[in-house]
Amino acid sequence: MARMGAELRRQDFVEATIKVIAEHGVANSTTRRIAAAAGCPLASLHYVFHTKNDLFYAVYESLFNLPHQALEHVPAGTTAADTTAEVLRQLITWFIDHPDAAKAQSELFFWALRNDPEMASKIYSVAIEATEQALERAVGAELGEKFLKAASRLLVQLVDGLTIAWSAHGDLHRLRAETETACAALALLVASH
Repeated sequence: MARMGAELRRQDFVEATIKVIAEHGVANSTTRRIAAAAGCPLASLHYVFHTKNDLFYAVYESLFNLPHQALEHVPAGTTAADTTAEVLRQLITWFIDHPDAAKAQSELFFWALRNDPEMASKIYSVAIEATEQALERAVGAELGEKFLKAASRLLVQLVDGLTIAWSAHGDLHRLRAETETACAALALLVASH
């Protein structure tokens, strides 16, 4: 039997955890269930991740890195406002294509808020920083630093709100319509800057 590298095994556990959390919630995402979903021995999970919190943080890192990788090729709009709206649209499109990730992200954040507020704060800070970097790549120096930070926080809040609402109503058509409304509002804000 071929040996699997720790980094590949780590990614298998992260992907399995996303699926398990989306299906069972954080409280019922036992390490045994996660290892089974990854098709790996429980001991391997504990070797790669020393604590469940380490695993959950790795999942969250993955959940804000993967959608932002999709933003590396956001087509620039004719204005910073158009481009910023497109960033929001692309983030929501990524979550539409990865519904388990949308559910797992919300579940994990609320779990962290209740169980490890320091982790929740760190998760939120890293998400805003990653969004700020993606937005800065997309619009360049068109937005001042202070406004770029504010627009990035708003983008994160819009994505979170839209994905949580989608989890509640489950209507993809409604999500797309609400996303377009949010994109229009965000574009107006950026254009007024």
